[in-house]
Amino acid sequence: MFETLFSDVLNLEHELLRAARLIDWDGLHDVLGAYYSPLGRQGKSIRLMVGIHILKHRYDCSDERAVEMLHENAYWQCFCGFNSFQSGQILEASSLVKFRNRIGTEGMKQIAAVLFEAWSGMGLVKTRRVAVDTTAQPKNIAYPTDADLLYRIREKIVKQVKRVREEVTLRKPFRTYVRTGKKLLLGIKKFHRKNPEGRKEAIKELKEMTRHVVEQAARVANSLYSRGFQGYGRKLNRLVSIGKRIVEQTRQVLSGETPKNRIYSLHEPDVAVIKKGKSHPDCEFGAIVALTKNDDGLILSHAEYQHNVADVKTIGKLITGIKANTGQPPQELTGDRGFDQALRKQENCRRRWGVERIAIPKKGKTPHPNSREAWFKRAVKQRVKIEPIIGHLKCDHRMNRCRYKGAAGDTVNVVWATLAWNTKKIVRLHMQKEEKGALREMKRAA
Repeated sequence: MFETLFSDVLNLEHELLRAARLIDWDGLHDVLGAYYSPLGRQGKSIRLMVGIHILKHRYDCSDERAVEMLHENAYWQCFCGFNSFQSGQILEASSLVKFRNRIGTEGMKQIAAVLFEAWSGMGLVKTRRVAVDTTAQPKNIAYPTDADLLYRIREKIVKQVKRVREEVTLRKPFRTYVRTGKKLLLGIKKFHRKNPEGRKEAIKELKEMTRHVVEQAARVANSLYSRGFQGYGRKLNRLVSIGKRIVEQTRQVLSGETPKNRIYSLHEPDVAVIKKGKSHPDCEFGAIVALTKNDDGLILSHAEYQHNVADVKTIGKLITGIKANTGQPPQELTGDRGFDQALRKQENCRRRWGVERIAIPKKGKTPHPNSREAWFKRAVKQRVKIEPIIGHLKCDHRMNRCRYKGAAGDTVNVVWATLAWNTKKIVRLHMQKEEKGALREMKRAA
């Protein structure tokens, strides 16, 4: 009775409050309610969890900082569904991790589908012409070097053996190479920076140390399995298998061979090296992200790949995403020369995708047959507008580095980043539509 309502003190035309009115929260509750169990303690509200994730990526902050801002900012609380200011503990940062694990990538895609369905019903989503492009999303890993990988896997194995030794008695001694390994790594990074031969010999010696540690740990893991300690044996055996792969790939590199399925990170073994043909950086370690945007700047669909993939092979998945989100394929499709292919193949793909016209410049000196057409020139001019959008997604909405774990984490990061961008964009489109409607009414009244 004595609480001050947000509707009495906050600016109802604030950008966040306008965005909250354009989101179908009831539809999100119906879709995501299947991931909640009716038994046990009641979970946090769906609006609260979805809202704080959108705000997190909109203002580029971590889970901990997003929770702090939720407790401090009245507009954040109103966006997340509260009617008055909450002074107590609302939620913890770990709740965001549990929510992401609960709904998974499929649940997040359903969130995007519900929002697009609501926005399409308002007439704010246009699909007449779309532009496609790809970019690299780096993973949150250090730059991979053979010496660092050897040193880190040896460290991890030694720490796991120490944990096992606290619970289980190990009869045989275990040599750790802590002192000599640190000395070798320091020599590789500091004293052999301009001495390739000395660095190569030091890496060979570090490889032999790591190989010896891995062999010792393999014997310990077999002993744990035979003695009935399955949990400890499984954890140690997982590190042993990664250690064997790192030792083998280092041997191949030192002998001049090219390793297949190379490991670039211990905590992200599925990371791929992405080469985009640019001078800086020449390669990135993460995933390739393909995006489509319409003339209004909305991201209509996206796709993620854990390997180098040709740009033209991403279009089919993007068109399928547009159909799923908006219910219809685009009329015109445009992209840069990286999406070019033979005219006969392009025509077959156009029929299969259900697109009326494709405006992609040809590689080489021979121009496209339709390059002089007015619609082709307009589409090519619209294509360049996707470049600053990708820049904003990376700089403002956390797509510059994926901090979520695994291949699914790449999809999660792109979903929330595009939702943050779209919610910001849809407010401006709705304001423009309202202004045009008001102007139309004034002219009609006059």
